[in-house]
Amino acid sequence: MNANAPQYSAKRRFSASAPLDTFDPEEWRQAPVPERTSLSFEVMPPRHDADEAKIDELLDTLQSYNPDYISVTSSRNSGWLEGTAKFIAKISAQTRIPTVAHLACTAGTREELIGWINRLMDSGVRGLLALRGDLAEGQTGMPEGYLKHATDLINLIQEIEEEQVARFGAGRLAIGVAAYPSGHEESTSRDEDIDVLLAKQRLGADFAITQLFFDAEDYLRFLERARLAGVRIPLIPGIMPMTSVARLRRMGQLSGLTVPDRLISRLEAAGPESEYQTGLDLTAELAQTILDAGAGGMHVYTFNRPDTTTELLDRIGITPDPRVRE
Repeated sequence: MNANAPQYSAKRRFSASAPLDTFDPEEWRQAPVPERTSLSFEVMPPRHDADEAKIDELLDTLQSYNPDYISVTSSRNSGWLEGTAKFIAKISAQTRIPTVAHLACTAGTREELIGWINRLMDSGVRGLLALRGDLAEGQTGMPEGYLKHATDLINLIQEIEEEQVARFGAGRLAIGVAAYPSGHEESTSRDEDIDVLLAKQRLGADFAITQLFFDAEDYLRFLERARLAGVRIPLIPGIMPMTSVARLRRMGQLSGLTVPDRLISRLEAAGPESEYQTGLDLTAELAQTILDAGAGGMHVYTFNRPDTTTELLDRIGITPDPRVRE
């Protein structure tokens, strides 16, 4: 397990989740591997001055893998949710890929979120990733009029869905949430992380995408704890290409995690000329271990880099779907 994961305080809560006393990698290697690997990607709305040809290349590359969906984040450089809505409209117009929009409680008041949910649905989205969102520096809680938790946002999404059920035909909005294999930095314990995930499931979450983790064991332990506690929704591992020491440290800083020394050492030993390829090798090893253990799929953080995404998937043996027209 990642020894550098967040250390929780001594305060504990009663939980339905059951701690594991041992971890046996051999047991996981014996897990049944699904016949089809689910695959999804995360992209960022392009900057206002983005090269359209590069964005078209990105979408063409991702579509060639026939992914299950693309999730779209929000970005200050593209006008936050305005940029998300515009990018989703472009994806819907140029591809056949279903889209999931990231939506955070921090994006606005309850009334503002209602407007954004409707705007995103009008853009073509049929799934929302419901998040609390990061608090601003120095902020200890949500402002007045804002939803306080992702669970509140799940309730709001379902209210809007029920009011507009006719527009979905026989379907509905898919609701995704975040999960934290290495622990949420604000949690008091790993049990609390599982309890929050259980609450999201009870309220109607359909799936969860994990936030950053550096060790396969962290994800596999988390998965087993969650299943023992009664979590039944898919827990999709989020895979971030570890292409440089600088990126690793930056992502560790943003997520509140300490990057394992062994990863830093491997990349530093590779040197500037080889750290990119070494990092992709390490990322592929991580992803392959999880897939071999029966995870069933993965969610790749692309950083809008089609070349990096392709090189990573090549290492894992995932190739473009020949059924997708060029």
